[in-house]
Amino acid sequence: MQIITAAVTVILAALAGYFSLILTSPTEVLVGPVRVEFSLKPSWQGKSVVELPPAGSLEANTHIAPAAAVYSLKEITVTEIEELTDAGSPSRQAMVNWREPVSSELNSFLIRAGALAAVAGGLVAALLRRRWRWALAGAAVGLASAALVAGAAYATYDTSGFREPRFSGNLAYAPEIFDFSQQTLANLDAYENRIPEIAESLRLTVNELHGLPADAPGDDAIRVLHISDMHASTAAAGLVKTVADLYRVDLIVDSGDSTELGTTFEARYLSTYLPLPPPYVWVAGNHDTPTITGAMNEFPGVTVLDDGFVTVAGITMGGFADIASAGPGVEPADDRQLAEAAKKIARKVDEQKPAPFMIAVHDPKMAGQLAGRVPVVLHGHTHKESIAVRDGTVFMDAGSTGAGGLRGFEGNSESPSTLHVLYILREPMKLVAADTVTIYGFSQEFSVARRVFGEGEGGFDGLEEEAAVALRSSFP
Repeated sequence: MQIITAAVTVILAALAGYFSLILTSPTEVLVGPVRVEFSLKPSWQGKSVVELPPAGSLEANTHIAPAAAVYSLKEITVTEIEELTDAGSPSRQAMVNWREPVSSELNSFLIRAGALAAVAGGLVAALLRRRWRWALAGAAVGLASAALVAGAAYATYDTSGFREPRFSGNLAYAPEIFDFSQQTLANLDAYENRIPEIAESLRLTVNELHGLPADAPGDDAIRVLHISDMHASTAAAGLVKTVADLYRVDLIVDSGDSTELGTTFEARYLSTYLPLPPPYVWVAGNHDTPTITGAMNEFPGVTVLDDGFVTVAGITMGGFADIASAGPGVEPADDRQLAEAAKKIARKVDEQKPAPFMIAVHDPKMAGQLAGRVPVVLHGHTHKESIAVRDGTVFMDAGSTGAGGLRGFEGNSESPSTLHVLYILREPMKLVAADTVTIYGFSQEFSVARRVFGEGEGGFDGLEEEAAVALRSSFP
């Protein structure tokens, strides 16, 4: 009986030491502009978890010990981040000497944890056996338990486990960020450096197109630049500014997904190309959160359409934000939600006076009821450029101006940057032609293809009232 009691006392003292280690662990470390909290959590599997709110988290098997090491990003001071480019700034020096604050906090944590583990183990043993020798033994067992767990984690910790991490939250949609190679980054740099050269080649090509004798858009045509799915690409930002200037566009329509995860940090990317001289109309995509919508509202010359209509550059148009943009996640809405949104949009288009010439959405499923109702529909989301005509309505998918963002590096083929330039006659208002610009960043190859629209396409005269009535009658 005494043996069983002694064994139970030792086990409980060891558990007291273990949980003392867990409870003592939350420790914040400030390294320059970055504040991170380190903590331990009970776990049968030795792993590390990196929490990056609101983007999500990633975890990896990194050590052999019954505890999970959790690193949680608490704060990044934006003003100090900007100082990192200065080699002599305090923020830069703090990042270079990161080991000092980390080692200091680690030593303090180990001292606190060891002391608490010894006290907890001793108290458990004293309460069970009521003898000071057992209290000392319990203290030793508690300290040994905490030291064994911490020592095993430290001795076996291997960062190579992060080569095969597991993702959760929004990060699950962008695991390829860890697969960037030096060759890929070098190609991206080459692309950005060659934008002026590409722009000059584009200028010559466009001039040749405008010189064609047949079906050439007149100089008085309204020129609309349609971009989509920039996905925080700095190369795409340079391309948009170049093409807007080259074509002397009157209006830019952006059908969303300006960022990858919609975070506050990504919102700073928008200032790399905004504001622009032409009016800029923007609708949110599923990768754009309320944070990004708020940032877009701050730029002069930018009109954010989130379920409304506006007349700009002589064109009456409507814009409807993606359903998913109302929340912090990036997962697209399901088909049922998109179908309901499509019905509501169609009703609003029917009721709008004057009738809109153009509608912009992100996901084409939200435009599923617009064939025969409006001359032009602009969208993105698919990352595949296309132009299609249904019941007189021209549906234009700009593809991905940002070359697919992180997803552009998946698979064996390269995703190009694509965009459209629309030529719209003023009276009677009609889409007469569109140029599709395609640029392959790695090879720096590009093409410009023009499509000319005929009678009954891209104008109010092409919308058959019978088709519109039939569609309206399908509503419950």
